[in-house]
Amino acid sequence: MDTKKESQKTPIRDLGKYKLTDRVSARFISSNEATLQGLGDDASVSCFREPLTVSAQKLSLEGVDFDLSYFPLKFIGYKTVIQAMGQVMAMNAVPLQLLVCAGVSQRFYVEDIDELFLGIEVAARIYGADVTAIDIQSSYTGLSLAVTAVGEGDAGLLTRRSGARDNDLLCLSGNVGAAYMGLKLLEREKRVFTGESGEDQLPDLKGYEYILERYLKPELPKQLLENLREDDLVPTSMCLLTNGLAHGVLSIAKASGTGAKLFVEKIPIARECFDLAQKDKDLSPLVAALNGGDDYEMLFSLPLKAYESLSKEYNIDIIGHICDASHGCMMITPDGREIKLESPGF
Repeated sequence: MDTKKESQKTPIRDLGKYKLTDRVSARFISSNEATLQGLGDDASVSCFREPLTVSAQKLSLEGVDFDLSYFPLKFIGYKTVIQAMGQVMAMNAVPLQLLVCAGVSQRFYVEDIDELFLGIEVAARIYGADVTAIDIQSSYTGLSLAVTAVGEGDAGLLTRRSGARDNDLLCLSGNVGAAYMGLKLLEREKRVFTGESGEDQLPDLKGYEYILERYLKPELPKQLLENLREDDLVPTSMCLLTNGLAHGVLSIAKASGTGAKLFVEKIPIARECFDLAQKDKDLSPLVAALNGGDDYEMLFSLPLKAYESLSKEYNIDIIGHICDASHGCMMITPDGREIKLESPGF
């Protein structure tokens, strides 16, 4: 730890809870019409008029969801917001407001909280949401961050996991597995840095910027959902991938009462995943894609008739199709073999 750098930071106790809350609140200015009262009162006030109100929440815990030895604070704020908003978007709704609660211990400084809320600010600005409530509390167990995303959705466009039907196309908004590979790379380099691996070398992250970004700073397919709405294409089912592709497929099939066929050769996996796997034989890009998690891509189904409407501009991958429940959920290998699709927790 750089003690000189730490001595230049401001202890939170010098500012106090309320001044600290005012300090981070100054970052956020409401811009959505639905926000009638933002920060500065006992509660936020919204008016969504006719649309449905859609909300989701994400809790991030130190030591469970992130390791501060290699996870910058601003990315913790950013990523937590991304998942909460992504869950709203997975219902084909638009996130408009964010409610933020943070628990911080005495080992954090005012400047650290600035970094945490910088990430929240960036994510909110990119995806057009207002931060309407902030609460900061003391914690005895490290850092925790809870974000509630609230948005609006049209009743006729709302998409659940339960609407998939036989012969629907199974579609994916982007590649999967890279975030998990990025996590494994960071964990490996941490072991090298701390001497746990027994290797006498400096951490080497060069050439793996893409998979690191996919883990630390994921993006949501906002443009894809906007394009679908503009073309009057309503997914029959949809979910945000947070626990791997296999979990997403099984979730949709279970909710819809169907089966699914997933073609292995159609699953988009980034080249960098294979590059890392060549150096670390214990890593499998396919396993990372199926069960790795933290991809934040949208898995969704569309009626077969929608195929002709999908232009190249959509940049989606059709990775399989929905089938009758009697066929189960299966992976189809390039040589035509069927393997039962499995995921931890199912």
